[in-house]
Amino acid sequence: MPYSISNDCIGCGACAKKCPEKAIEGEVKVRFDIDPSLCRECGVCFETCRQGAVVDPEGNASPIKAKKQKNVKAHIDPELCAGCQTCFLNCPQDTIRVIKRGVFSNPICRVDTENCVGCGTCTQFCITGAVELS
Repeated sequence: MPYSISNDCIGCGACAKKCPEKAIEGEVKVRFDIDPSLCRECGVCFETCRQGAVVDPEGNASPIKAKKQKNVKAHIDPELCAGCQTCFLNCPQDTIRVIKRGVFSNPICRVDTENCVGCGTCTQFCITGAVELS
């Protein structure tokens, strides 16, 4: 039996973006599923999931790397944001926007909290600690 996805899935889409076989489908904010006919059991989805929602062939859940809280959203402190855009480039939901502040100022990033699922991927990549989940 190939890898599967449990009901702990928050629909962030990180596993689907990383799957080399494109065996994972779903809609953002909805539980994703793995197509067993396409899964090659490489384990990339297992290593990528921060929610502990991917289950390996032996029935072990992926390690939880994110705080489990309901209705958590990412927030970016504009005072700490360096404008490097690593959060923007790595958000599996595409819910981070780059806001330009003028010719002589670095841009800052802002989270679309309506669509953020609180997966925490952005916090993992922020170099200044400007991104927090709350």
